[in-house]
Amino acid sequence: MTQRKIVLVGGSGVVGAQVAHILKRRQPHVDMIIAGRNIDTAQAVATSVGGSALSIDVNAPDLPSDLDGAIIVALTNDPHDHLLKLALMRGLPYVDITRWTERVKQALITVAGQGPLRAPAVFASAWMASVSGLLVRYACKPLSVVDSISIDILFAVSDQAGPNSAAYMDRLSEPFYTLDKGHWVRRTGLIDGHAVEFRGVGSYKTYRFDAPDQANLPRITGASTVDARIGFDDRKATTLLHLLVRSGIWSLLSRPIFDSVRRSILYNPGPGAAHRIKLTVNGRDETGKYCTETMQIIDPAGQTHLTALGAVLQIENLLSASAPPAGSYLGEALLEPAYVLMQLKNEGVSVLQENTE
Repeated sequence: MTQRKIVLVGGSGVVGAQVAHILKRRQPHVDMIIAGRNIDTAQAVATSVGGSALSIDVNAPDLPSDLDGAIIVALTNDPHDHLLKLALMRGLPYVDITRWTERVKQALITVAGQGPLRAPAVFASAWMASVSGLLVRYACKPLSVVDSISIDILFAVSDQAGPNSAAYMDRLSEPFYTLDKGHWVRRTGLIDGHAVEFRGVGSYKTYRFDAPDQANLPRITGASTVDARIGFDDRKATTLLHLLVRSGIWSLLSRPIFDSVRRSILYNPGPGAAHRIKLTVNGRDETGKYCTETMQIIDPAGQTHLTALGAVLQIENLLSASAPPAGSYLGEALLEPAYVLMQLKNEGVSVLQENTE
């Protein structure tokens, strides 16, 4: 792989630090720069991976001139696209794993308004840095026609989490759209629950939530229905959130004055716990026979580890000889799914596949 500088913006955060350590282990000669608002925490991570630290504020970012050609990785929210615009202006490759659906659309509009790109810009913000979408593509391979895709997530309440995860979860009740039998339907989060059997832990209820997968996968796979749902391994917590949303209380709590109350419900990071995803793809094979392909993904090291792995795979793709040309890309459309599956297994992630005719 080409030796290049990698700027991890937000590299001292919970996910960012894991990205740095995984990348250093897999690419020991990479020149890594840990960038963040707090230079001391950035320096601590930089020292641990043999890199350097850089002070940067995503609301007013600047980069030294000697970083021409560096890959910019957004591991923290870039709410006003300032970091994205800087990367585009400098012609630097860019990877972003932090955006929810509306902000992915916002980024694509920003990109479209910048004229011809001089480097690839990759938006890998689908669940777990596009890991879920990439494995959906793998599950779709035996099918000639994809009818429906379901993504069910079991989030461990004692898992590690950073502030970006809290901001994402804070939007659980926000309205969004999903494709249902070819028609876009407005949805509300934390409703339409169904029971899902997760390997090794039993049945849990999951509810709708906004994930970029629901906007991206119809275009990538041709599926006419795509749904994403989430539940927590604390059944009482899931039930409480569902009732708060259904009763309208959550809407009241969404006011800024209740930020601390809301976060106390959603953001209680622990020492770590396994993250589980169940993917179900329905369609027809080349003979016309109806099939169901199911995959269960279990990362014993948790959702931050799985996100970090997804980010590292996207970075490595930009480092490789087969890196995409200048242009904007969705992360789940870029990589070869079979390669992703192999790399995840090599990193300790369990992926169990089932086929039902």
